[in-house]
Amino acid sequence: MLVTLGAAPAPPPATVPAVPGLVIVNPSSGKDETSPDELSALFPGADVTESRPDHVEDQIAEARDEGRDWVGVAGGDGTIRSAAEVLAGGDVPLLAIPGGTLNHFARSLGIDDLEVAAEAARTGVVERVDVGAVNGRIFVNNSSVGLYAQLVLGREARSGRLPKRLADVAAAWEQLRRGHRVLVTIDGEPFRAWMVFVGNGRYGTGIRDLASRDDLEDHVLDARVVRGDRRFARLRVAGSLLVGGLDRSQLVDCQERSQLDVNLNRSTVEVALDGEVITLEPPLHYESRAAALPVLVPPPRA
Repeated sequence: MLVTLGAAPAPPPATVPAVPGLVIVNPSSGKDETSPDELSALFPGADVTESRPDHVEDQIAEARDEGRDWVGVAGGDGTIRSAAEVLAGGDVPLLAIPGGTLNHFARSLGIDDLEVAAEAARTGVVERVDVGAVNGRIFVNNSSVGLYAQLVLGREARSGRLPKRLADVAAAWEQLRRGHRVLVTIDGEPFRAWMVFVGNGRYGTGIRDLASRDDLEDHVLDARVVRGDRRFARLRVAGSLLVGGLDRSQLVDCQERSQLDVNLNRSTVEVALDGEVITLEPPLHYESRAAALPVLVPPPRA
């Protein structure tokens, strides 16, 4: 007798397990509350690990390749910049966890403290924001050549002998007394300048406004040249900064650009990127990379 058997039931569709978020802690820039134990309590379900600054980019790249739901970085703006350099142009979102001293980038995203960062991990949304780039190196806040870069180097040279705040004061005093101007050519026009500042997005004109932005999606670079070819230039610029009139000062050339070329008559130059200094070869090609970086932000408030 011929028995016809029914077709075997189809196997259930394969499912791809979710890869939990990852929180990387930079212990050299973190506060007490950004210890791994505290962060594990704030971000249940996420993997939390410590990382030395020179290993952050490798760990971020590994997390990106694993297809993590998101990658959180608890550290200062320099550590956030390292993560952005890896994640820009991809689809794995960055969660900026304020664990440094100033946390400019996290605050620009509306993340003022650890609890808000934890809320963004639970119920947040993904947005894409602009980043700046100079010769292919990413920055999320700003880049500069001249006075500020030398100030950072002076601070680092004293950091082993003085507390950080005293090192800042000593380095600033040295630059006020002995700082040198730089000869730069910007899009073919020569300047003798104390500093060239390039911001990722529009900054304000007062001393407090130079640390914040209202928008990270306006696709512009805020370029400012602090001229050094006039008498008492540094003091006059400082006065304009204090009263909020930097955009009206005759000593500061302000432009909004999507690209900018800066050349110097030297083989290498120290360039500050988000508070850290690297060495690049001129000419320096700056560009705004629109919507390049996916970020995790808190849900919109009613």
